[in-house]
Amino acid sequence: MRFLILFLSIGLFADNEIYIDQTGDNASIDIEQLGSSNMIGGDDAVTGSMTAAILNGSTMVLDINQIGSSNKFLTDGIFGDNFTGFFEFDGDSNEWDFSMDTTGLNTADSNDINIDVTGSFNIADIDIAEVSGASYLDIDWIIDGDSNDATVDIDADYATMYMDILGDSNNLTFIQSGYGASSSDAKYFYLDLEGDSNTAVIKQQSTLAADWLKIESNASNSNICVIQNDGGTTTSC
Repeated sequence: MRFLILFLSIGLFADNEIYIDQTGDNASIDIEQLGSSNMIGGDDAVTGSMTAAILNGSTMVLDINQIGSSNKFLTDGIFGDNFTGFFEFDGDSNEWDFSMDTTGLNTADSNDINIDVTGSFNIADIDIAEVSGASYLDIDWIIDGDSNDATVDIDADYATMYMDILGDSNNLTFIQSGYGASSSDAKYFYLDLEGDSNTAVIKQQSTLAADWLKIESNASNSNICVIQNDGGTTTSC
């Protein structure tokens, strides 16, 4: 069964809104918003009181392009295996809130997420399988600009994340957890950091699985804190 509700509204000041409530497998959704102060809702979205932005189903492809400033992409949840996401945000002061199976009531395995952010003063928040781990997760992320803020919280085994941060005064908080059956259930994080006055807090805290981290940095006056903890004494930056 497939069910998709998608509404577009055009209001004053050329602000556009999209409401999505999708249920069903093999969905392919491609959305492009051009201009400023546009919104793809959920997560208690305001303006025209739109909500939803719930996508439920396996083997889904979601392609979001928001080109402009002060745009928002907010989700109340993306659920399902074999998800492929392409996200492009070009402009300043945009907000992106992405959650995938944070309650553990569904599954979020074998997902591939690609993110391209160009601009400054953007805010991104990613939460994936915070309660029950996902498997085989691949994230590729480029942030090109200044004063951006990214928070990532992932509970997964067999996970790989590549991240390039190019610019000054950016902030990254990366938390990677998971249990795993053995050290072969590894998680990899590769960070390429270029620019000045950046801050990165990286916490890898798997139980049995192995955590791997590689950082290549060409940066001045930056603060990088790394904590790898498989159950020992709690530490902090």
